[in-house]
Parts: sequence; C-alpha cells; structure tokens
Amino acid sequence: MSALDLSKEWVIIYPPILTATGKCVLDLSRCLGLLAGTGGKQGRNPPSIVDSSVFTGAEAEIILNYDNSGSERNGFMWRAESTRVEIFGESYRGLCNGVYSFLSALGIRWPAPGQEQLPSVLAGDSLVFPLSNSSMSEPSGNIDGSGAAAPRQRFIFPGQKSNKVPRKSEVYAAWAARQRCDAVILPLSAFTAGNRKKIRRLRDHLAEYDIALEAGGRDLSSLIPRSLYILHRDIFRMDDGKRKKDHHFCPTNPQSIKLIKKTGAALFRKAGANGGYIDVFHLWPEKEAEALWCSCPSCRAFTHPEQNRIVVNAASDTLSEIFPEAFVTFYEKPGEVCNVPLRKNLIKLETLP
Repeated sequence: MSALDLSKEWVIIYPPILTATGKCVLDLSRCLGLLAGTGGKQGRNPPSIVDSSVFTGAEAEIILNYDNSGSERNGFMWRAESTRVEIFGESYRGLCNGVYSFLSALGIRWPAPGQEQLPSVLAGDSLVFPLSNSSMSEPSGNIDGSGAAAPRQRFIFPGQKSNKVPRKSEVYAAWAARQRCDAVILPLSAFTAGNRKKIRRLRDHLAEYDIALEAGGRDLSSLIPRSLYILHRDIFRMDDGKRKKDHHFCPTNPQSIKLIKKTGAALFRKAGANGGYIDVFHLWPEKEAEALWCSCPSCRAFTHPEQNRIVVNAASDTLSEIFPEAFVTFYEKPGEVCNVPLRKNLIKLETLP
C-alpha cells in the first residue's frame, strides 16, 4: 500500500496559468496541514504554495498542472509516492476533481456541507498516511454521460418542486467541489421566486471551482401550469376517458404546444436573468410518472416516449431562439418504440442524478 510522508516539508507547485488563490489549491494545502496536525504536531504549518517558475529545493512536492480547456473536460489523473505527488487535470475543473480524488484516497471525507472527517494516523504520532490508491486516472466522458469514464457529475439542490437556494453558498459550493460535482442543478421554480441575489452568490462561488450552474430537473409538467385545469381541461392528459390534472398533459393538442413554448420562454428567460447565462436546462418527467401520458384519441397513436419527445422538441425550439448555444436534457423510460426524431439541441440522459 502506498503512503504519504507528511513529516517532510511539503511544497505545492501550481502552473503559471493558475493563481495561488485557486480554491482547490488552497483546500489541498489546508487539508494536508490538518492531517499533519493530527500526528501530534499541532503547530506544523500547511504546505506552502509556489509558482512553478520558482525553484524550491523542497524535499517533498505536489506538482499541479492542467490543460486550458473548458469545464466540459472534467477528466484527471494523479500518481503519488511518499514524497512526490503529480496531479493533472484536462481543465481547471478536471484539476479540482483530481485534487479531491487524491484527498479522498488519503481517507478524508465530507459527508455534508460544512462537515469534514479526517482519517486517524497509523500509530502514535506517525505522520505517514496510507493511500487507498497510488494512482488514479479518469478521462472525460461526454456531457450526456456516454462515452468513456467520468461523465459530467450533477447534483440537484434541494429536490423536486422547491424554490430553495443554499443560504451558505460558499460552504455549499466547497462541498459540491469535494464531492466532485461538475454541475449543480436548481429547479426552475428557484429562479422565479425572488432569489436573484442568492442565486448569483451561489453561481459566483461555484465558478471558483469551475462548477456549472444548471436549471430544471423533473420540471416538465411546469410547462403547463396546473392552475389552467379548471378552464382548459382539454390540454391536460386523458386517463380512462377522463382528464387528469396530475402528471404532464396532452401533447397533441395544438394549444398545449403553444402554451409550452410560451411558458418555456418565460422560464428560460427568467433563469437566464437571475442565474446569469445558463447553457443546460433539464426537462424530465415526474418521478415514477414517466409513462403516465395522455390516452386521448389523437395521443393513442404515439407511445409514451414519443409523447415525451413531442413536448421536449417544442421546448427546445423555444430555447434555441433565446439561447442558441444552450441545450435541453431529457429522460424517457426505456423499452417502448420511439420514432420521433430529436432536435439538435436535445440530449438524452441514460440515467438521472
């Protein structure tokens, strides 16, 4: 088993394209300092942080580097010996993932925002800490989760149909980074509930780790407000000959499509105004209701996935007019025939966060 000898004087060397105030770099130094303190030397300083152009002559080094790519490249690799560690990211986002993968291999855990658990030392006041792995490599996958390893990891806060935004956004952003989240999703309702300052603050703290802010979730039904049921029942789904207010709507009704585009445009613009530019919107069916679509005479010609695609196609058309570079992710329950083609700005997720 590999181990890290923290009895040495460690130096963290960062690349010229990064500043010494990079959040993951500061966290790496802080965590190693805490580990050294658990070994009975409470006054021990954390590793110093220096530019790679400086010759340190240090007896132990952590060398950081990354490609100047976009955050969609989230892959990394690292390898460690007792007095030398190299961590490389395909981007700054990838470097953050590599740093926290390495710290996790040392046994550090973050079970919840603001909580941190350190491993115990091997024996007595020893400063030699075991590593669960001597190296790790996770290349980038595609943003939709397909392809190689390491698809974009997303976390939904705080859950379905809630307009809450984390109050301690700096603490929450740090926790998301330590969990190696590449994106945090806020429900669409959060962007329409007067949370502009909170959302902007959260976005700024997430940006310090190059974590994206995304909008939506299981919000597909929000494209047709439930308040319309009393006067416009024909736009809601039919089940056993009766119109139902819960779960989705009637996608073949022309008025439904018009309303989806109108409501979608308002929600997309609101999210963009309150959250800054957002390039990913999620429109997924309600949980355990993925197959509860309309059975009216015109909808019977379409399977449940096809009805779902009719709706997300309409929403994506609207999004492309407002944010041409943005896209919509969607989810459909597998197993049924689906012959409805997709718009170019739609991405199908095989699994949900």
